[in-house]
Amino acid sequence: MPRGATVITSKRPQLIALRGAAPISDRGSVPDLADAADRETVERTLDGDTEAFAGVVRRHGSRLVAICARVVRDRHVGEELAQEALARCYSNLGSWRGDGRFRDWLFRIGMNCCRDYLKAGARAERPAVLAGDELSTARDPESELGGRQLMAALETEIARLPPAYRESFVLFHGENLAYDEMHAITGVSVGALKVRVHRARLMLRRALGDLLTG
Repeated sequence: MPRGATVITSKRPQLIALRGAAPISDRGSVPDLADAADRETVERTLDGDTEAFAGVVRRHGSRLVAICARVVRDRHVGEELAQEALARCYSNLGSWRGDGRFRDWLFRIGMNCCRDYLKAGARAERPAVLAGDELSTARDPESELGGRQLMAALETEIARLPPAYRESFVLFHGENLAYDEMHAITGVSVGALKVRVHRARLMLRRALGDLLTG
């Protein structure tokens, strides 16, 4: 069946079994097996198998939630945006050209959902609401207290970064993506991404100066 000839109108894919989903590979590596599975899933879905898309959710759902949550600084909103991204992906599978990794295309849809959310002004500046295990803890009480204070301040300052800088910073440092992966997801050139990450670091260092040197 020619790609683009099918319009999928079935029920929205659900974010099921996200915590058991396979993690993304380390920075710079290529998950060939996952991409091959994704391509097979796309073909099966376009051929009418309405259950096949669950494989995409299992492979990429948890990381999609993590990316969205870090960009908008809210875990619950991140889950909603990831659900919307999966729904858009499912409804528009026929438009995927297959000239890159399917995962990158899905994550780009997720980034666009985040950008739409932020542009709408729905996210007022406030401390991040993320899962507790996303903050590292130290072993002794004094160090733990200092570490928590630093992490809380860092989360607050990341939320204050310009959206483009925050997006690049969390993809590179929070999600451990390589610049070429970030380019595939965001559509921003590698050179511009490097500049954004560098400027974000400088802004955070200035904002956290006393805590970093104390």
